[in-house]
Amino acid sequence: MSQSPLSSQLDAERAAVLERAADSVLAVETQRVRQSAFVWRGGLIVTAAEPLEGAESVRILKDGASGEAEVLACDLRTDIAVMRSAQTIGPPLAPSAASPRAGQTVVLAGRAGQDLTASWGSVHLSAGPWTTRRGATLSRRLLLDVRLAHAAEGAPVLDLDGAVLAMAVRGPAHQVIGIPIDAIEAAVNDVAAHGHIAPGFLGVRVVPIALGLQARHRLNAGRAVLIVADVAQPSPAFDAGLEIGDLLLAIDGDAVQAPDRLLGRIQGKRPGETLLLRRRRGATVDELAVKVGSRPRT
Repeated sequence: MSQSPLSSQLDAERAAVLERAADSVLAVETQRVRQSAFVWRGGLIVTAAEPLEGAESVRILKDGASGEAEVLACDLRTDIAVMRSAQTIGPPLAPSAASPRAGQTVVLAGRAGQDLTASWGSVHLSAGPWTTRRGATLSRRLLLDVRLAHAAEGAPVLDLDGAVLAMAVRGPAHQVIGIPIDAIEAAVNDVAAHGHIAPGFLGVRVVPIALGLQARHRLNAGRAVLIVADVAQPSPAFDAGLEIGDLLLAIDGDAVQAPDRLLGRIQGKRPGETLLLRRRRGATVDELAVKVGSRPRT
């Protein structure tokens, strides 16, 4: 049975996207990992961080050539790794100017060793901000209805114009997640400016206090709240007016009951971004917008 004209046109468009992206897509290998990567800008390469945890360098392959790349940063919170190669590695892929849309057709361009690979599907979900399982806040939750081979993790997610919409990574329960391009750009900017990916810093130490049922109702809180035990001076927390003894009930609208959850939210923000803290001091409950800072060098 012959293909319909519409199906043939879509096949041709997908093949053309892959052909245009081929020079910018690389394979990344260590002794235990094979995955994909792509050129972002200025000789910097991005890929998925979790498989590369602990790696200092990788082998990169493309079109019969191979070389080495240094792992500059591996941010497990966002699952973004940034690398640099001394060799000429190809042109950067252009980021999309439009936000991904549910139902939009996408192409994943990866490499298995030297060989170019492709899979295609659609955006299953494109929704507003979410928190990763390691505590980073991303601007968009992207779920992809697409097959992701192990060697294709870290591949660019492309629209039919060949622009990058996201980076494909493996999520929980066999989900395929797209890491948004603004998170990638922020990570690359951090590396370019500081040599590493700078986590957020608030300058506050907290301890949890378990609540009984009556206290939960009175405070409109969960099973625990956090009490401020120390505030660094100077720090964003001090500048915002946090004081020892304040109770922290929620962060960005979500109940916060454990110090590591608060720390994850703080470190998931980039310096300059804002956290909204719900605080109780005595009988007064208010909201504090706190601008996250950078951890001071010691």
